[in-house]
Amino acid sequence: MRLGLEAEAADLPGLKNVLERHGFLGPAVREALGSEIGPAHLRADLPLYLRRLAAPKPLHTIIKLFSLRQWLDAGEAAAALAPVSLDALAATGLLEQGPRGVRANVGLSVHRDLVLAHDAPDPEQPVLEPDHVLGTNAPAVTLDCLTVRRPSRATLDLGVGGGVQSLLCARHSDRVVAVDKNPRALAFARFNARLNGVAAVDFREGDLFAPVAGERFDVIVSNPPYVISPESRYVFQDGGRPGDTLSAEVVRRAPEHLEEGGFATILVNWALRADEAWDAPLRRWIEGNGCDAWLLRGDLQDGLTYAAVWNRGRAPSEYGPAIDRWVEYYRESGIASIGMGAVILRRRAGGHNWVRVDAMPSDPKTPCHQQILRVFAAQDRLATEPGDAAILARRFRLVEEHVVAQTLRRSGNQYAIADAEIQLTEGLRFRGTVDPYTLHLLQRCDGARTLGEVVDELLAKGGADRGRLTAVVAEAARRLAGLGFLVPATDEDRPASHTHV
Repeated sequence: MRLGLEAEAADLPGLKNVLERHGFLGPAVREALGSEIGPAHLRADLPLYLRRLAAPKPLHTIIKLFSLRQWLDAGEAAAALAPVSLDALAATGLLEQGPRGVRANVGLSVHRDLVLAHDAPDPEQPVLEPDHVLGTNAPAVTLDCLTVRRPSRATLDLGVGGGVQSLLCARHSDRVVAVDKNPRALAFARFNARLNGVAAVDFREGDLFAPVAGERFDVIVSNPPYVISPESRYVFQDGGRPGDTLSAEVVRRAPEHLEEGGFATILVNWALRADEAWDAPLRRWIEGNGCDAWLLRGDLQDGLTYAAVWNRGRAPSEYGPAIDRWVEYYRESGIASIGMGAVILRRRAGGHNWVRVDAMPSDPKTPCHQQILRVFAAQDRLATEPGDAAILARRFRLVEEHVVAQTLRRSGNQYAIADAEIQLTEGLRFRGTVDPYTLHLLQRCDGARTLGEVVDELLAKGGADRGRLTAVVAEAARRLAGLGFLVPATDEDRPASHTHV
């Protein structure tokens, strides 16, 4: 049975308290199942999971009910969910009761400290409906991590889905406007707002920016239906638009809804022609938009791989023909490969806007807020101070969130450094090899001395040409500052022996 949800019909915050008390919001679920649960695992490993959950515990009952969507004895379910009654939860559409007992109509999953209701495949009827609402997935986590979380007067969540971004943004926003063209998605989002006790969200139905015509925001987040495909099966997948036109439209129109200094983070897929630079389409989308832009590339996939990923959930008899249709569509459209990533925009009028492009080392799993602000600030400085003299006059310090790993190779009776690598340990974990000069530079970036003074210290060790060393240090500093490894030092960073009175 597939029912609607009624957010006002029960004590939903009380349900969250019950779930939290029994450990559903923590690591106990993974420990009970032995692994993370996902749709593919559910289909293949349901017998394994049921055996792991055989012991009569409230958490096991809750997992079987809301993660595995199994029919359970009503008494067992009532005991696990008390004091919230089964009748109250059935009135919301969350549960159904019948001769076989009680079963959840939707799934519940957890992201951070949020409990989120969403559509989940029915183990007995696994075909998804066109208006299916996803739970929290990898792209949603990526968008969460790439969101700039500054205090915001007004925030826009475009393509709200089940509402996870809106609920997170409500924590640093006076108000959030959440837009989706899928009425079922908005129903889930409203339900989840009530479930998590969040009130400052204005839910609006409509296509893209139509419901917010003429409005501006300090923060925009968007995980739109960006899949490039020849067919429209699901609202969440491609939004009924061909190719990458929906991604392009969101990126092109976002700046007109940004306040000065406001940030937009948009997840996108884009089509690439043969021998086309990966960032070329994205640059066309942002040209002349009045924003500084950081273009981040995740994976690049050929058409066959991409088609397989997005059709893997089909029945075996449909899987091969679907791949063939998608690949033929890419061939006819001249699409050689497909890029996946994010566009981060900051509206800045009155000057030349810069564009930075980087390949993401991996999908982020921790917040990148501070790192994004560091990168934008560094790029501002680099754009306005292009010469070596300006950067050599600055004092820098390394951020704490980094490690340097060295590889030693035996030479005779001693070990010598063969190579070294620096890596950020939080956010976007950029990494890069460092040569001996850069290692010496890193050791001296403590906020006590300017880069020019670092050059003088290195020259005092002998064996280097000033002009060449100056150029090497300046370029290394630009690269490290541009990726967020180095930040300008303040007077508080300067040790007492270096403080000028």
